[in-house]
Amino acid sequence: MATKLTERIRGALRISSQAKAITQEIEDCIEACKRDMQQVGINNLDETDALIIRAITIYCKAEFGYSEKAQQFRQSYDSLKLALSLMEEYQKQPTEDSNQEGAADNG
Repeated sequence: MATKLTERIRGALRISSQAKAITQEIEDCIEACKRDMQQVGINNLDETDALIIRAITIYCKAEFGYSEKAQQFRQSYDSLKLALSLMEEYQKQPTEDSNQEGAADNG
């Protein structure tokens, strides 16, 4: 079953096919992007975060050779990946306990 992010990327790539093979390729591309970002210390990979979504979208467009601008998309992705890797909020892996810890620290 495709995730919301998978469907979002499918739309960005202008792919209307719902074939399992295409869905799997999109999901593989999303996972490859996440692993690529983790290699440079980006651990907060919240799929609802606008910058994470943008990075994954650009990565997938580069990988799929979208509109003959794959190199431009790759450069854009690399720039965004670098920026995200330098931002502290993306370096930390979010935990469910972080909100409870913050409440304990304040009280």
